[in-house]
Amino acid sequence: MKTIALYDDDSFATEFTAEVVSCEEAENGYKIVLDQTLFFPEQGGQTSDIGILGQVSVTDVQIEDDVIYHLCDKPIEVGQKVVGTIDWAHRFGNMQQHTGEHIFTGLVHKLYGADNVGFHLSDNTVTLDLNIELSDEQVRLIERTGNEIIAKDVSVKAYFPDEATLAVTDYRSKKEIEGAVRLVEIEGVDICACCAPHVKTTGQVGMLKVVSFGKYKGGTRVYILCGLRALNDYNRRMDLLAKSYQQLNCPEEDLPNRISGIMEENKQLKYKISQIKADILMNQIAKYPSELSDVTIFTEDLDAKTMREGVNALVVRHDGLCAIFSGDDEEGYSFVIGSKTRDCGAIAAGLRELLGAKGGGSKQMAQGSVQATRSAIEQTM
Repeated sequence: MKTIALYDDDSFATEFTAEVVSCEEAENGYKIVLDQTLFFPEQGGQTSDIGILGQVSVTDVQIEDDVIYHLCDKPIEVGQKVVGTIDWAHRFGNMQQHTGEHIFTGLVHKLYGADNVGFHLSDNTVTLDLNIELSDEQVRLIERTGNEIIAKDVSVKAYFPDEATLAVTDYRSKKEIEGAVRLVEIEGVDICACCAPHVKTTGQVGMLKVVSFGKYKGGTRVYILCGLRALNDYNRRMDLLAKSYQQLNCPEEDLPNRISGIMEENKQLKYKISQIKADILMNQIAKYPSELSDVTIFTEDLDAKTMREGVNALVVRHDGLCAIFSGDDEEGYSFVIGSKTRDCGAIAAGLRELLGAKGGGSKQMAQGSVQATRSAIEQTM
């Protein structure tokens, strides 16, 4: 039996009474079907409503063949009348996001002919995929224009047009739709097929903010937040910014330059430390008697360039296998192997086979990494 979707009639209603049609035990609770419901199920890229049925929590809502299933933590007797209450903060947040997405993608379509080919609305962000690449200037223009439309507080209407009206209506849709088509119309901006609840005017969206965007599969992936979720995100970012310039003891506007300066100082310090480590390594290498044929050095925190230079210095002084392993038993080791007389590529292959090492190289030199203890490496070498 088809579940009557009360949310189609009034997206702002929060409480309803229904009869329990069925209740079946499921993997994570109980699947309850009602004769009618205000709970919007997960569909069209949007997560479901949550709330309560009587004293029972509704944690997820799904739809299959027009039947809406409420996933609950406890069973309810079939035939019982029950009062359902949706989590209004969650519902209103979703409505703000979804109407904001329609404003954004409607403008992209109107201004640049782009189609929305992907959409996901979670509790954290809204992701939308467009089939054209957008520049920074275009994205910022759409964002600003979208907020101007929000400020105008224009009407948002959701309705099921008759066949004649639908036939002459130019509307957006990501897929072919069978059966009744529900349109969401934002006055002067967009008409799109959509099954989800929406706000009644654009002013109720509050604000629209592009969080980030970039190239994706030949088009553009855009992340947006709207309304109270955008405000929460803004406050979170401002808190992080305030903590950053307070810790660095500088005015807010000087923060980028201060960070750049710290990064440059860090770069110079890393270079100096690398040079010191290289000098220490070379002094260590010079102390090995030249009559030694094979030399293997275990050390910590050497970069690949220093290790290669160290192995080259060893190869000049020693005729056998020369190797440097940098790391520790817990995290593993990176290595460089060199020799005038041994096949280093074959030795690296042996490390791969016996210890699961990664990497390889030529007969003269090989390098890579291995997750093994020093003892295991020494026995293998």
